[in-house]
Amino acid sequence: MGSPARVYDSGSGAREADGAAGAGTGPLHLYLLGGFRAERPHGVPPAARWPRPGARTLVKLLALAPGHQLHREHVMACCWPHAELGAALRNLRVALHTARHALEPELRPRAVSSYVVTDGTLLRLVPGAVLVDADRVESLAENALSQGGVPELAAAFAAFTGELLPEDRYAAWADARRTHLADLRATTGCALAGRHLADGDPARAAAVARRVLEQAPGDERARHLLMDASRHQGPHRKHTPPPDAREDAGREDTGLEAARVRLDWALTLDRAGRYDEAIDVLRQALAAYAPRGHGDARALAAARLAEVLARRHRPAEAHASLRAHAPGPAAPAEVGAAHHMARSMVLFYEGAYEAGLAAARTAEATLRTPPPSASASRAVPSPHSALLARALAQQAVCNGLLGRFDQATAPAEQALSAAEASGDPALLANALSVLRENARRAGDLAQALRHGRRALTLAEQAGRPTATAFERANLAELHLSLGESAEAERLARAAAELAEPFGGTVLAFALTALARVRTAADPDGAAALLDRAEHCAREGGHRQALDEVRAARAEWAAHGRSHH
Repeated sequence: MGSPARVYDSGSGAREADGAAGAGTGPLHLYLLGGFRAERPHGVPPAARWPRPGARTLVKLLALAPGHQLHREHVMACCWPHAELGAALRNLRVALHTARHALEPELRPRAVSSYVVTDGTLLRLVPGAVLVDADRVESLAENALSQGGVPELAAAFAAFTGELLPEDRYAAWADARRTHLADLRATTGCALAGRHLADGDPARAAAVARRVLEQAPGDERARHLLMDASRHQGPHRKHTPPPDAREDAGREDTGLEAARVRLDWALTLDRAGRYDEAIDVLRQALAAYAPRGHGDARALAAARLAEVLARRHRPAEAHASLRAHAPGPAAPAEVGAAHHMARSMVLFYEGAYEAGLAAARTAEATLRTPPPSASASRAVPSPHSALLARALAQQAVCNGLLGRFDQATAPAEQALSAAEASGDPALLANALSVLRENARRAGDLAQALRHGRRALTLAEQAGRPTATAFERANLAELHLSLGESAEAERLARAAAELAEPFGGTVLAFALTALARVRTAADPDGAAALLDRAEHCAREGGHRQALDEVRAARAEWAAHGRSHH
């Protein structure tokens, strides 16, 4: 069966040329960009909560598939890859039933679904009854690229409202469509930036190129467009300088723009766990700033470099970077705070929690009392809320590791407020992670679970695989404390699988959690996991990870003594 022909309008949805929704039900809108949700403009709204995750995955698979149809064996392989055939078939029947009633709550028993049907061994979404936002965006972009002007390209680029299914970022079945949409967004944005540049509007061209680079920091087309736009904009002066001066200023403007792009790119690489690449990019940014005397920008780049070096267990280089590019007394508040925050993180990785706490407090104080003479360089952003959230969260963590649990609560709660103000899901996940640990120490496991689940969701949405693995490992230990061994095993195993490519610290935490989960049922296997976890912790040079491995070994030994 081929894909149904579609006719898209430029309004809020799509019209199907060869079908209609079920009688009296109205169309079902499936949204995949920015996170899965289902809506019906008419009739009973779809269920907000789905009792079975497999049912939701089934609908996502069909929404992504060409023609919105798949063979049942393909669905079973994606949803229940390790199940025997009989069990997988039973799971499929239950998932189908759950999905149909979640999307159409008023559906009577044994009635035919208006949206999800079977056709022999095929499962499909009913043509004309189900409209998928990703289809509309693809159509808009492809039409704009083939025959559209600036208005059409702008509308298509704006239609990319988020990443495809961020909650399933590491699911192999979504990779192909996610990659295609990401490439299509970048191509559409670059085409739009190119049109703006050709029309003599370099400012708009630069703005669009930056938006492309926010989600595709390695896109060479966008980087070159940004350079070209910067050259065309040039420095804004009231007089016309001589030709040589104009060329020098244009080159300097382009070099600074390139350095700014590198800083953003490095942050994306860092959050993705690609530390060595981030280090290379940050060194390039430092080199671009050095001959131009931009001390504030150098200090900011050096601070970011120091943090990534610390994550790669290179503390001596990290401290050297901070010493070589310390901010001046009149530096903007965020530059000074970034320097002190980086120093705090390096000390934290070394296990110097007292000194790390002092540096984090200095970062907070710098943000709260900026020097009156500070004047922000245009090469430096002003993320006060984000830096404040990090400084406060770091204080809470250090206080907790120093055993001052009563002093960890207030900064953790303040960090959450600052993280929410920043709008950065990665920072919000970090603040919630700290609150989760505080609740666990206080014995409030229910509250710890709530914070931990929210932190995990945000880490996934932010595209941070190492943070995601860390949150899964911590949730596994919480479920173990509640006696929920099956869920603890699932989360710990998922954490270890996700952390495996990164090794080092994050894998040490994940393996430690998995060892704790398996200590009772498989003590020998748990001991082997702890051996490997200790090796990873030493490789990562993370004091807290080593302490966790040692604590888990003590628990393992105590369990062995109690069973002899």
